[in-house]
Amino acid sequence: LVYCIILAIKDMGKKARITSYDGKRVTARGKRALEARAAKVYESSKIAILLRSTKTSERVNQALRVVRCLKTPDAKLLNRRREDVRVFDDASGVERICQREDAALFGVISHSKKRPDNLILGRIFDGQILDMFEFGVDFVDMQAKGINKMLGSKPCLCFVGDWNTCELARKLKNFFIDFFRGEEVDTINLAGLDAVYVFAANKVEETIGLIQIIPFRLSLRRANKLKSGNNIPITKLMPAGAPLVLKLRRHHLPSIDLFKASLKLPKQVKPKKRKNIQREAEDTLGTLHLGRQQVDDIHTRKFLAHKKRRTEVDKDTSAAQDDD
Repeated sequence: LVYCIILAIKDMGKKARITSYDGKRVTARGKRALEARAAKVYESSKIAILLRSTKTSERVNQALRVVRCLKTPDAKLLNRRREDVRVFDDASGVERICQREDAALFGVISHSKKRPDNLILGRIFDGQILDMFEFGVDFVDMQAKGINKMLGSKPCLCFVGDWNTCELARKLKNFFIDFFRGEEVDTINLAGLDAVYVFAANKVEETIGLIQIIPFRLSLRRANKLKSGNNIPITKLMPAGAPLVLKLRRHHLPSIDLFKASLKLPKQVKPKKRKNIQREAEDTLGTLHLGRQQVDDIHTRKFLAHKKRRTEVDKDTSAAQDDD
């Protein structure tokens, strides 16, 4: 114990090691923290920050719990009520919280006489709001406890209804995929596929009507190869709770330049272009460039049927002399 105290006293007089990061003087611990927050070639799954306004209702509180269960384990629910989360009026508060928590997604709930049971979901890009959608919670199961998923599992997203009828519907579909898909992977293990989210929507007067988010549990059972003739597993869907019914109210879409910047890929991820090779569906087509071939000098198999007779050669020569 005395030895540990002596070492602690010696360390108290030492100064933190100063280093640099991006042209700034920081400590070694600060450098590690900045490197963890910096942009990476292969990003991990996006974290969602769920916030509460000063006034909420029990229905919208339950809707936020359902969203958290669907997004688990990449969701953080902050119970503190805040006044600076009115994103359609001033988004600086939400942008500051997302930057502090290193989150790219956010959700905000509120309740007022003008907009009761209000739920706002949005995305962050480069420290600013990319897009966000405001919903009214039309129905939610007050007794829902969420869906139990395995750690590391990836949900299957299924879209049913009018999702390609207008530009707003396509943007909303893209948003839901980015919000609930989890971590990006190249291959999927069927053993880890245990949840299915169904997004159903209908079109009302050139816009989107009610949106239903229905969770299902997916059960896979090994098939009998002797009976079925293949190894495709037997699937069974079981309801995991009542649907969350939302009604779209307001939306904020990004500018064309900002949306293109968010889709830009780093050079390390882009596939290298191979010359004279192109892909069409599942086929790979290649182009071969050959020089001029001397067909007359190539030794090929000779057939007597193709050889000219002597009389034909004499006729050709005589005809050429007559022309001269």
